[in-house]
Amino acid sequence: MTTVYLDGIGIEAPGLSTWDQSAPVLRGEKPFHFEKKTLPVATLIPENERRRAGETIHLAVHVAAEAVKNANVNPQTLVNVFSSFRGSLKIVHHICNALTLPDHPVSPTQFHNSVYNAPASYWSIATGTRGPSTSLACAEFSFPAALLSAVACVSTQKLGALLVMYDVESPKPFDKQYKIEFNCGIALALMPVPSGNSLAKLEINFRPRRTRATEVKSNSFWEKLISGNASAQPLAILSAVANLESRELSYNYLEKCAVDVKIQPCN
Repeated sequence: MTTVYLDGIGIEAPGLSTWDQSAPVLRGEKPFHFEKKTLPVATLIPENERRRAGETIHLAVHVAAEAVKNANVNPQTLVNVFSSFRGSLKIVHHICNALTLPDHPVSPTQFHNSVYNAPASYWSIATGTRGPSTSLACAEFSFPAALLSAVACVSTQKLGALLVMYDVESPKPFDKQYKIEFNCGIALALMPVPSGNSLAKLEINFRPRRTRATEVKSNSFWEKLISGNASAQPLAILSAVANLESRELSYNYLEKCAVDVKIQPCN
């Protein structure tokens, strides 16, 4: 079992925008209103690059910036782990359409934004970060995979890690095969030791399983969000943090493994 400390959160999802606004909603102090919104503009990205950035890039950088700000940490000191269920499907759709046209007029900007590590690259440009960075995908297991990667970095390198999950609504015809119902981005700043900014202690355990892990099942609004976008999976952790609750969660990982997360509030 490995221990890390959650110091900062960034979030952008229907009805949930910024951690300060989302925490009271997750506690039930304010009503939840499902509302699809225009994707945020990541103002941290320099203007020239900002004009060329795609939707997934803006979403990922926006929530990453909020998490780092809330953690009160220099982004250049962090290891970065970026993860997405499906990546930039809208850009892939545009490129595929372009290939059917005469002369195959693929936009160079769309081509370089289609690369899976583009959000991490734009984050590096925006923050001047030159440290280790990982971009990974593992379909519906992308969050537990990213969490394991981030926690491993914290444990082995004794550095903080920025974990960023992001997916945008899938376009037609991809929505039939890869259904993503709405935009969602969540970022977590994970640290090796507690600080005055620590929100919760997370104990992470990776284990084999003989049966399917028992995951969170409820009628809560955030559980319904998780079913519509795999990048919303951290909401189960965020709910416990917002409510100052100790909670144990299990995430299925691949065919025969599970990732257990034990949450204990620091406040």
